[in-house]
Amino acid sequence: MHQDLSPRTTVVIPVWGSYGGQALHEAVASLRAQPIPAQILIVDNASDTALGDLDGAEVVRTPNRLTLGQARNFGLQRVQTPYVVVWDADDVMLPGTLELLEREIDTAPDLAAFGLSILEDTGERHRWPRRWVASLSRHPKIFTLVHCIWSVWPTTGSTIMRAELLRDGGGYGAYDSGDDWVAGVSLVFRGRVGWSERPGRVYQIRDGSIWARHMDLSHQVAHAREVRTRIRHDHGSPGWVRRALPLIWLGQHVALIGHVVKAALRRAGISRRADRR
Repeated sequence: MHQDLSPRTTVVIPVWGSYGGQALHEAVASLRAQPIPAQILIVDNASDTALGDLDGAEVVRTPNRLTLGQARNFGLQRVQTPYVVVWDADDVMLPGTLELLEREIDTAPDLAAFGLSILEDTGERHRWPRRWVASLSRHPKIFTLVHCIWSVWPTTGSTIMRAELLRDGGGYGAYDSGDDWVAGVSLVFRGRVGWSERPGRVYQIRDGSIWARHMDLSHQVAHAREVRTRIRHDHGSPGWVRRALPLIWLGQHVALIGHVVKAALRRAGISRRADRR
């Protein structure tokens, strides 16, 4: 009964290299299987090989290879629907996700985004975002400050966003990582973020992924610096956030230290379990 409805959401998927294979077709199929229609926009990021038929999805090609953030923005600038979902080429959308996302963001005009939790391909809930993000989102100013210090919610995957607000904030950062955190910071300056623990996507963990290659300390420091730069230059950043930049800098570095310590403890735990086998 939804066949005559015009899509209100565009799903933007940047693709290049090995991401253009079977996993992409599975991702597109999961989007097509949603009970409401979506405009599917594939950003061919100067791929070396043709992507092939993608079940009627629109394909736009970049003139040259862009960073991941630039490729996302390349697609964002072509979105004409009120809502946008920025998807990864190797993830699967769970049934009913798009309908739920649209229904939730429709409920409140002050919502800039609404997101759902993530499952790993093992069926377990992904450890991020933390479960407390739903409670934190009920306190917008605290949520904004915390997200400026450390990324606590995703602007990719099963998160629906108001396209115009995302563009107004400058979209994604022009980088291969940390670009989504930067986009989220600008969005929280423009509206509330809603959250549900209902899973919306299956996250495929791949060796050598962009995320895996940009998670060491040097990249984390760069991501935090990029957030502070966005705060300074975003015309929508509130005055109290700008005044809090020294506190945000301090909070980011405390969080980075905690992240390094926690990662070391996790690795030590894995090592100890391996030694006991």
